[in-house]
Amino acid sequence: MRFLFRTGILIAQLLVFLVLMTVISLGTTYFTAERYPEGATPVRLFPVIALPLAATDPLRYELLRWPDITRKDPPPPPRNLRLPQPAGEFEVPAFGSFKPYVHFTARDAAEGRQRVELKVTEDDYVIYAAYDTDGNTVAPKYFRVWGPSSLLLAVFPAFVLVLVLGRLLRRRFLPAPAAGKP
Repeated sequence: MRFLFRTGILIAQLLVFLVLMTVISLGTTYFTAERYPEGATPVRLFPVIALPLAATDPLRYELLRWPDITRKDPPPPPRNLRLPQPAGEFEVPAFGSFKPYVHFTARDAAEGRQRVELKVTEDDYVIYAAYDTDGNTVAPKYFRVWGPSSLLLAVFPAFVLVLVLGRLLRRRFLPAPAAGKP
């Protein structure tokens, strides 16, 4: 019976470790996300979704980075930054063997603007971003990245918490050895 309890405790520790790794790494990226005040310039990787002005059916969204929409020489070609669909997803042309994947939601915001929240799944990283747009300009709101470094930061706290959990479970479910028995 002792063997079953020990095995159950080890399985519980493993499952809790995996859940804690996920929760801590996502929480770390959420709380350390870059939040931008009005008029701030975001990082160069900040993603923006655009549509060419010539309407096509089906819609062909483009994923742009911040320098692509703010460059001055040469100026960027005209694009519509207001999205016609409330949600969607598309693949970005591959740079190598991996095709980045984009999922977005768009909803109305104050003053006739549109709030766009997007998730870009790249090779090793997942980028989360949000911005407000009126169709011509973009006001970034937040930017965060989840990836291997986020998981690495979560390993130590998850490991320590699982050790404490294992000790508590052993104390609760495994009887103490009798005095005089090895």
